[in-house]
Amino acid sequence: MNVLVINDYSWDNFALVSKRLNPRCIDPNHKINYFYGKCMQYISNICNQNMMQLHRRPIIEGKIKESFEDSLKFTKFCIIFHNFIEYNTISSLFIDLCKDNKIPYFIFSEHCEKFYFNGKYNTSDKFKNVVRQLEFAEDSVNVNVNVNVNVNVPNYIIYPQVKTCPKNIEEIVDNIRNTYQKLKDEKDSKSIIYNEKIIKDKKKLIKSNKEMNYIDFMNNKIKWKETISKR
Repeated sequence: MNVLVINDYSWDNFALVSKRLNPRCIDPNHKINYFYGKCMQYISNICNQNMMQLHRRPIIEGKIKESFEDSLKFTKFCIIFHNFIEYNTISSLFIDLCKDNKIPYFIFSEHCEKFYFNGKYNTSDKFKNVVRQLEFAEDSVNVNVNVNVNVNVPNYIIYPQVKTCPKNIEEIVDNIRNTYQKLKDEKDSKSIIYNEKIIKDKKKLIKSNKEMNYIDFMNNKIKWKETISKR
């Protein structure tokens, strides 16, 4: 079962996120879904600390509508961290999408102590208790799927991170091959070229220098003794 997590682009209160994304509130068998963006590492750390599964979702350029439809189609409920100051990001968009598609959603904000459930401010129930009472609609054809998901994406919505979609498997393979080749070239450019002859000549030179230094030392020592003996 999937739980979709969304937050404001400017959200930075991850202590509040950690308070809600943990096995005490959410069944650890559920998979946390999160779109790629600047806060991905924070969400990943929270899931790792709580031993919860994380599914990283891309927002694919040219297939944004399909990306959102797919995320909602397999979602039991949505958790939105929203301070009601951003109205052109996916946090505000998914409030409308959940409402239109009758998908349960929770809103947590730094401006209120409790939480909103399906648009209504809840002051009496605990989050974990409400979550346990949620039932996921199933049918005989599409088990664990929200059927007929309707997504309308306004043009003014700003996305945290959009990824291009490769056209075919050959392009994916070529991209991977080119990436590895760049890494190899960079590694080779930084490597030290080993030349056995140069190394041997250098060792001989070092040895010769040591011998010459030793001879100079002994000569100076003899001269010093001769000077002392004449006094």
